[in-house]
Amino acid sequence: MPSSRLFVACGLVTLVLVGSVGVPSLAWAALAADVLLVAVFLVDRGRAARTPLRATRTWPPLLVQGAPSPVTLRLEAPGSRGATVIVREALHPALAEAPLRERLHVPAGGAREWRYVLTCRRRGAHPVPPATARVLGPWGLAWSQRMMLEPHVPRVYPQVRWQGDVGRLLALAHRRELGRSPLRLQGTGSEPYALREYRPGDPPVRIHWKQSARHDHLVSREDTWERGARLVVLLDCGRAMAAQDGGRSKLDHALAAALALTRVAASRGDRVTISAFSDRVERTVRVRGGSRSVGVAYGALFDLEARLVEPAYDLAAEHAGKSESRRSLVVILTSVTDLAAAELLREALLGLRRKHRPILINLEDAELAALARARPDTLEAAFAQVSAMEIVLANRRLGRRLQRSDIPVATSPADQLAWQALATYLKTALGGRGARAARLA
Repeated sequence: MPSSRLFVACGLVTLVLVGSVGVPSLAWAALAADVLLVAVFLVDRGRAARTPLRATRTWPPLLVQGAPSPVTLRLEAPGSRGATVIVREALHPALAEAPLRERLHVPAGGAREWRYVLTCRRRGAHPVPPATARVLGPWGLAWSQRMMLEPHVPRVYPQVRWQGDVGRLLALAHRRELGRSPLRLQGTGSEPYALREYRPGDPPVRIHWKQSARHDHLVSREDTWERGARLVVLLDCGRAMAAQDGGRSKLDHALAAALALTRVAASRGDRVTISAFSDRVERTVRVRGGSRSVGVAYGALFDLEARLVEPAYDLAAEHAGKSESRRSLVVILTSVTDLAAAELLREALLGLRRKHRPILINLEDAELAALARARPDTLEAAFAQVSAMEIVLANRRLGRRLQRSDIPVATSPADQLAWQALATYLKTALGGRGARAARLA
């Protein structure tokens, strides 16, 4: 590939060729110069192609959607001659908006590093083509291009680090998992722990009558705080979850909230089942406690994508009933933007309530909320606003009807979804102590 210096030399030869109109002998000089330039170009390109060059790329240990991730590309010139190199990273659009380029001069026997920062735009496994390098010849007349690295397929995970209340609560969950929980549990638990002889002052409700009859004296039951409860998280992957909110889709926010909820529940010893659904059950992951199991959930759900179909809430409720035979807490993360879907969701939750304790976490649609509050300028905008207001009011009516049926409901914008999910879960799981417990971090 010719360099800019070669083009300048060719331009000068062209001027000589133009001068040959007045002086015909200059034409032979221009022709000789052209032949010489071609020969020198070929030699320079061959020397550039033979220049030894090595490259290594260092990725961060974890790529997270929306979080800055530093990447280092190191070039080494082990030979006796340095090299001027233009490096190009043809990154996937999910990793960067456009390819990245950098010009480096690698000294002879030395190395240079190129550091750049990626802010990954989408989750999933995205192939990265080989990095290419253009090496300038020693005379500066030709470039030689070569592939420097093998293709790579990095994984981009959902949000794992949180700030504010969610971050403090996750830190508390981690300490609880390590046995250093600062939670002060007041009152009495309800999970049987052991049996002992009756002592004066024990409440009658603590007497175990069957064991008392068997041993011919009163036996009391000791209870402890509930451990190993069951939690089912139903994650909507339907059409509404594909909408963008703040550069991320609704599903991105909902998945991050579901995984944060899983981390907190697993730290309490709960058995967690995460089921992603659209018009079918997409994936099911079971977490049996511990940070390693939560890591398995991240690995199984990191590339989950929304499908442009209507969510089958009845199918998800039926799947939750089959997944857990015992009474469980069922949290459904969705975004209701359709009046018919709201009614289907209500029927599914009422059906779940017969056996489980359902919770609805409704992700507010930012565009609908803004449209409902805006002042219309045209007739079309007024009709659009009326439709948006009807959907917002339908969500409020749905929430009131479900709460009258003793089903907790939380409607939240995307930036507060994780906190609302955690607070509602803890309030339901710990009774009236949930809100206070969530603040202790």
